[in-house]
Amino acid sequence: MLHYSIEGTGKTLVFLHGFMENSNIWNPFVPLFSKTHQIVTIDLPGHGKSDTENEINTIEIMAEKVIEILEFLNISNATFIGHSMGGYVSLAIADVYPQFVDKVVLVNSTSLPDSKEKKEQRLKVIPTIHKNYSLFVRLSIPMLFAEDLKPLLEDEMNELKQIALDNPINGIEAALRGMRERPDRTHVFYELDKPFLIINGTKDSTIDIDLFETVIPIKENIKIEKLNCGHVAFMEKKEKFVRILTSFI
Repeated sequence: MLHYSIEGTGKTLVFLHGFMENSNIWNPFVPLFSKTHQIVTIDLPGHGKSDTENEINTIEIMAEKVIEILEFLNISNATFIGHSMGGYVSLAIADVYPQFVDKVVLVNSTSLPDSKEKKEQRLKVIPTIHKNYSLFVRLSIPMLFAEDLKPLLEDEMNELKQIALDNPINGIEAALRGMRERPDRTHVFYELDKPFLIINGTKDSTIDIDLFETVIPIKENIKIEKLNCGHVAFMEKKEKFVRILTSFI
């Protein structure tokens, strides 16, 4: 079973981290949201304290393992809040296990699959990860942040680097290969009549938000928020993130 933490009482919020992260990224928010909700934070397969036995951790495998935890905890309904890869997992849960979904929050994520170029890029970095993972982390983490915010967020960048370095390399490769295989899940927006909150960064160099926003249907249950940041909105614009999330849940 995946490693998880649970705190607070009330309606359940499930926080799912992104690629090369772990559940500790949500630590700054747990004390606040656990005052009004039950908070479940999870280390996805091959990240943090969760092992992996798979060479490829598909998004569907990750979703299934998250649901296993909820069933173990007797949680039948939750709001899923996913950053990047965690957003892919949240959408997969909404697709495959809609009965568990109250609301969905996508943070710097997308419903679209990898482009051909992105798929090739993911394969190309695998040898680098095995050869010099620490270099890969040191180079890639700063790219997640908006250029103009980097001088203000040195501590956050260093924290994210350390979290990334603590992950097992086989888990990182398995997740890379899994993300590469994920399908288009835009249909979930059309088929699932539950509240969706989409938080995009206008300076996100990882997600093509312009392309993503062209496929999001205009529906009353879907809310889009754009923040002046890169790929880690919850770190770059923490106060705004809290405000937006609080009003949605």
